[in-house]
Amino acid sequence: MIDELIRRFRLDRDDLAIALVAVDPTKRKTGGALLGDRIRLNAVDGGRVFVRSLATRGSGREIADAVADAVSACRAASMDLILVETADIGQGDAAVAGMVDLSLYVMTPEFGAASQLEKIDMLDFADLVAINKVDRRGAADALRDVRKQVQRNHERFGEALEAMPVYGTVASRFNDDGVTALYHGPLATMNARGLGHWESRLPRSAGKASTPGAAVVPPTRARYLAEIADAVRHHHDHAREQARSAREAQQLREARRDR
Repeated sequence: MIDELIRRFRLDRDDLAIALVAVDPTKRKTGGALLGDRIRLNAVDGGRVFVRSLATRGSGREIADAVADAVSACRAASMDLILVETADIGQGDAAVAGMVDLSLYVMTPEFGAASQLEKIDMLDFADLVAINKVDRRGAADALRDVRKQVQRNHERFGEALEAMPVYGTVASRFNDDGVTALYHGPLATMNARGLGHWESRLPRSAGKASTPGAAVVPPTRARYLAEIADAVRHHHDHAREQARSAREAQQLREARRDR
């Protein structure tokens, strides 16, 4: 998701200086941390993008103790946009909301029963919510339930569910229209709060969720390469079995002739 959002910012403004402070959790047993954010980042190859990975270490939170200093350093370096990616946020962690001008909470449809949404603290503080991987089964129900929860949390009962700042995305899909819709959300919020003047050349989506069936490979054919491989393996197994049977038949004929 971070990579796709950065790509859209770069498409809009080539001169934009972007800083990404990415935080990963530290394992209690070993004390180590896999700073794996860069493994899946493809849009940070330009000289105008700075990436710094941090581990939570002993902070006991989803953010590292050094995040505030890292953000201050990025501000001193005159970065135009500073993104802070936290470690996986649980039901009671929202420390990052007090450190940023705008917060985005990313979740997936597999949050369990709708009652579990009452426990997610970030749904009270997040300016925008993204439900990623909405191509999965049950995503439409998850999108509706989260919108209802945000509506209740912010007491916006006079507004339609579709007006809630909750987006459905498929970040793994190239040029996903749901991610593009999500991208326009922070721009509008920053403009409304006086955090600069942000305009976009990217086309706006009609809704706030990814269009079904827009995948390059349809879900029904997601395993088509595996199916081809299975068919080839089956063909080779069948050919070997036929060859073995032919050899045995030939050996039996030769043994009968020798008698």
